[in-house]
Amino acid sequence: MLILKRSVFFICVVFLVLALGYGWLQVSVSEKKVEFKSNNLVLSGTLLSPRWNDAAPAIVLVSGSGPATRQSMIVYAWLFAIKGYATLAYDKRGVGASEGQPHEWREFSFVDLAADAAAAYNFLQLDPRIDQNKVGFFGASQGGWVVSLAANHVKSPAFAIMTSASVSTVAEDRIFGREAKIRYAGFDEIAVTEASNLIQADQLVTRTRSGHENYLQLWNSHRNRDWFKEVYGDELPEAENSPYRQWERTILDFDPLPLLKRLDIPVLWIFGDPKLDRSSPVSLSVDRVSAAKAAGGCYRLIQIDGVGHTLEPDRRGSLTTRLKARISLVSDFYEWLDDLGIGNSCQH
Repeated sequence: MLILKRSVFFICVVFLVLALGYGWLQVSVSEKKVEFKSNNLVLSGTLLSPRWNDAAPAIVLVSGSGPATRQSMIVYAWLFAIKGYATLAYDKRGVGASEGQPHEWREFSFVDLAADAAAAYNFLQLDPRIDQNKVGFFGASQGGWVVSLAANHVKSPAFAIMTSASVSTVAEDRIFGREAKIRYAGFDEIAVTEASNLIQADQLVTRTRSGHENYLQLWNSHRNRDWFKEVYGDELPEAENSPYRQWERTILDFDPLPLLKRLDIPVLWIFGDPKLDRSSPVSLSVDRVSAAKAAGGCYRLIQIDGVGHTLEPDRRGSLTTRLKARISLVSDFYEWLDDLGIGNSCQH
């Protein structure tokens, strides 16, 4: 009976803490649906703003790949809003309540996505409650590529935060993802090499409009391999100049590094564990960020053990380990933002 009473008491305390916390958030942060124009499209988003700050710093949240709505960024939006930053999360063009063609999230243009992020930035610049000198970008995964371009097309961005953002070309990223998928499925390095050679032959056709015969030979010689269905399923080989290749040609060699080097702003880079991130080449990105930092970039580089591409803790870890990873992520964000305020964000 005593154990039952204690359990009920504990549950009541937890609910009370959650209720008080939720109530405090509602009092301290305002939530507002907004719309803004990006060229001829109207995009829809949610703006979270600290109620007590008349000149708040602000962050545009740029999502990763896929048909992402504002909900994909909402946790980060609240995380930064609690810290005193106005945060704008928006539905991608063609997704959710935003205008645009429904296929645009799949066959995307970095120029268009960057224009959307820049439009969100300019929208915040017009808000009288926001400090125009302290508006920056947050890019997650693919959003890092978008931010590298958008930040070069707006006036005086204050900072950028990049999480699991590949510092590589799209082609390099795809080769890495293919190899990681093969390894994770349990195949040996021979299979990894075969899969890598096939995607490189595929990319060569897209890039140069030549080598299609060699690509078809590799496809036909490998399609009975055990690993092939793991990667391609029931796909057929792409024609030499298919609509897909015509689109892919516009993004395949997109490289964020030259764009990032033009930006003379503080940047926080957060990556997960290279052993757990199967979507982007963490080790390669870390090496390139480190080299750019050594060359004078105002960068802080952080790697968090035990988390993958989404910075979610590995489910195989203990509850304590997972909690530590989450706490570490939040404290890293907040420490850097504190240092940003005193001009010390380039260290570490």
